[in-house]
Amino acid sequence: MRFHPAILLVLSLAVGFSTGCHTLGTRNFELEQHVRPEQRIPNEEFKTTLPLYVVEPPDILLIDALRVNPKAPYRLEPLDIVQIESENVLPDYPITGEYQIDASGRVNLGSQYGKVTISGLTIDEAETAVQDKLLELLVNPVTTINLLETAGSQQIAGEHQVAPDGMVNLGTYGQVYVAGMTLEQVKEAIEKKLDEYLEAPEVIVDVSAYNSKFYYVISDGAGLGDQVVRLPVNGGETVLDAISEIGGLSGQATKDIWVARPSPDHGGYEQRLPVNWDAICKQGITATNYQIFPGDRVYIRASELNRLDAFVARATAPVERIAGTMFLTTATVRNLGGSFRDSGNQNFGNFFSDRRLKTDIRQVGTSDSGIAIYNFRYRGELQWHQGVIAQELLKTHPQAVVRADNGYLMVNYGLIDVPFRPLTAAEVAIENGQRVRIGRKKVTVSR
Repeated sequence: MRFHPAILLVLSLAVGFSTGCHTLGTRNFELEQHVRPEQRIPNEEFKTTLPLYVVEPPDILLIDALRVNPKAPYRLEPLDIVQIESENVLPDYPITGEYQIDASGRVNLGSQYGKVTISGLTIDEAETAVQDKLLELLVNPVTTINLLETAGSQQIAGEHQVAPDGMVNLGTYGQVYVAGMTLEQVKEAIEKKLDEYLEAPEVIVDVSAYNSKFYYVISDGAGLGDQVVRLPVNGGETVLDAISEIGGLSGQATKDIWVARPSPDHGGYEQRLPVNWDAICKQGITATNYQIFPGDRVYIRASELNRLDAFVARATAPVERIAGTMFLTTATVRNLGGSFRDSGNQNFGNFFSDRRLKTDIRQVGTSDSGIAIYNFRYRGELQWHQGVIAQELLKTHPQAVVRADNGYLMVNYGLIDVPFRPLTAAEVAIENGQRVRIGRKKVTVSR
């Protein structure tokens, strides 16, 4: 039975629309079998070991001294540890065990025998010195001394931080440059340095703290500044691990994520590995859940909507700042001049009458005592008031003028024959009408 090609096309389209557009969540095992492991990009499923570790500042090395025998003839020094064994001594006061040379260069043999200076002596000379000391009290003592540990070996063993100049400090044996070396190379460099002082030295070197290898998770700030989190490389992290370290994707992040990896040959060519976030999280597909290497940058792009919002915020910030300053100035003036009466009496009390707080000042008359009377508005206010100018009263009625804590002048209207009062709307309209007529009259005269 044969179908018409058009019918087959319609059926295929119908199946496609009915199933929708989906990413197949299956792996191509047949293809993977033909791809050599070294050619696969390491990911959650195909992890690989990191290259040989290279020591860099500020790594911390752990050095253990296995063989640190000084070259002959060695002379004992303070803090060296020796083994002393003596025969034919007092039964209740044996001399056997480890003894450390104190800072003064002596070893303490006990309360019955006292101290003996052996610093600066060879082992044979030290045995003779101890023997002579014991002969003061004993008959025919026999003493042997062995060197167990030198003070220098104590400076070798332990943790050593690689300094910013790439050196590790071995105390009296000097410094050794180790930056850029593998652990085997560091071991050889330290033993070569110690060979100047010791007989066939041998050490073990390991890394106590991996402080120089990091990767970075960078969250796009949509124009408001990127967030960078530096995380140490432990050897098996993936993209999913990296994003979990920063608490997941933020509200302004998109699923447009990639790994930017420095090129192996340091030629400046970018290796950009796109990450399919939905496939990793929703379908468990490990192909793009790449393994993280030192120096990797996991970049999380912000949404364009947030980028637009940040642009608008930057563009409107100056306008908002200016508007806020104007509002604050108006509020300050209102606080200074908006409550012009005290709480005692409507016409008697201190009122702000400083010229600096007023605008549209118009003289409308003179009081019986010769004080000029003005109509005015306080800055930032629409209400008109009638009163005086404090600066003018300083010359004629200084006792009525008070300087407030904020530096502006106030007038005690109870001490002058001019009341302080707000103008009614009718009074303002009449005054404005008179000023209009006067202005027109002046214009006619000028013609």
